[in-house]
Amino acid sequence: MAAEKVKGVRDFIGREAFLRQQTLETIRKTYELFGFEPVETPSFEYLSLFTNKSGPEIESQLYSFEDKKGEKLALRPEHTISKLRVVSGNKSLVFPLRAYSIGNVWRYEDTKKGRWREFIQADIDVFGSSNIMYDSEVIACIDFALKRLGVTGYKINVSNRKILTSLMENLQVEAEKIVQVLREIDKMNKLGVEEVTKNVSNLIGAEKAEKVRDYLNGKEITELEGIKEVNYLIEDLKKSYKVEGVYFDRSLVRGQDYYDGSIFEFEFTEGQLKGVVLAGGGRYDRISRNFDADFAIVGGSIGFDVIMEVLTANYKNDFYKSFCVISVDDMEKAREIAADLRKAGITTDVLLDSISLSKGLDYCNSKKIKYAVIVGKRDLQDNLVTVRDLESKREMKLNVDSIVAEVKKLF
Repeated sequence: MAAEKVKGVRDFIGREAFLRQQTLETIRKTYELFGFEPVETPSFEYLSLFTNKSGPEIESQLYSFEDKKGEKLALRPEHTISKLRVVSGNKSLVFPLRAYSIGNVWRYEDTKKGRWREFIQADIDVFGSSNIMYDSEVIACIDFALKRLGVTGYKINVSNRKILTSLMENLQVEAEKIVQVLREIDKMNKLGVEEVTKNVSNLIGAEKAEKVRDYLNGKEITELEGIKEVNYLIEDLKKSYKVEGVYFDRSLVRGQDYYDGSIFEFEFTEGQLKGVVLAGGGRYDRISRNFDADFAIVGGSIGFDVIMEVLTANYKNDFYKSFCVISVDDMEKAREIAADLRKAGITTDVLLDSISLSKGLDYCNSKKIKYAVIVGKRDLQDNLVTVRDLESKREMKLNVDSIVAEVKKLF
């Protein structure tokens, strides 16, 4: 009986797995380049850690269970809450603290395309400072990571939760209707301003809905709190980090029960994935109070699976810059050469089974290995080996004694 895979999860092998690991490493190195330090937390926590923050209804979205002692536990659905537990409970930490977490999270969701039950989040957060320059730093770090990955064709939408909160207060919208109104505003890019205005009018009346329409159409309303912060953010990103393509998105809402300051999204603008959010985040200063603490926080997260879709769609199936040593009739020397290449940090496979040269080259081609090092006694009489470039089909003879130095010239 064949073993079946659990619904909502995926397997990765070979080239696809390699690309994922390479992408994660690029993100990790970028985070560390900006001074962020890793925070590692358990895969599971007490269930109450998540329900206390989001309410008992969140349990339906969690993988929750009881252990053998009857403790109610849950697989983490995100990194933020676990990081908050760590930071709020550690009195020895020095603020501001730059922290990143990269790893699997789990949510019990409908298994649509791109909606998996196990996926990777790559988060950064700055704890302990309300300085808006840290908002710029987080956005700039994510932008730097995407550029290092070769991702282009996106824009950065920014806003501030204070703006819409201030607008609702000015219009004296009833508290129980604010969430509904904001949900409608959030649909503007899909429905258009006129349809949104109509829907908002049904909730709060035509006169107030017209004020919302004016705001969405770009009318300057200087008395709204948060406008100055948005303008500063756009200018600071351009001036201090040379980040272009940053826009004030008046309909941007994001996590209504979560964020309370700057908010941002990296929106893809090309091809079939146009409109997809590559990364997002914002400031959530108040959330630490749920952990008997009081420190400001700003953070962001790269949507790793979306990034992989973009990279895979544009990925050329190039040959690896790697080597495979094939023995024609001298396995001992072949293994010795492979060991020398590896000591020099050069990725090297070696075929240990006795197979024909043609089958060895077929193996290399199937693995997209660029160079085959062919070791045979005839060449070794002159202290040489043959190196074949499997992409260009070019061959060269290299001296065994200087093979490491000669191979490095190929990169």
